[in-house]
Amino acid sequence: MSEKPMKKMFTLLSILVVISLCSTVLAFDGRPPGGNPGQLPASKEMLFHQTMREVFDATKDIREQIKGLEAKIKTSRTATDFDAALCLQKTSSLRKLHQTVREAMDVAMGTLASQFTAEERAILAEMTSRKPGPPPGPPPGG
Repeated sequence: MSEKPMKKMFTLLSILVVISLCSTVLAFDGRPPGGNPGQLPASKEMLFHQTMREVFDATKDIREQIKGLEAKIKTSRTATDFDAALCLQKTSSLRKLHQTVREAMDVAMGTLASQFTAEERAILAEMTSRKPGPPPGPPPGG
């Protein structure tokens, strides 16, 4: 074989290996599959998406505050003269902001669920369950 077809084959093989590895990692990352909004009747799916958009819009300012506070916490933690009390105060404020966003979502989900049948609420519960993700930080051994 000439050099050009070998390069093409190697490139194709490399792409296939990467795709296979990514698929395997995604399949075994420890998260159970969630529900799919497409399982809901069209009108309920639209209501779900509309509600999510409303919560997203209503909490936009809070999420911007969260980003700003996270940056301040990082700066505080990496400062030459570390102030533990200030850092603790900022992390406490961050926790309260996250709680405010969660509460807005919980209220919206309660309102939404009251308009769904029991079967639709089961799909909604599966779609919106808070699944544990990988622990923060670098992966083990990395």
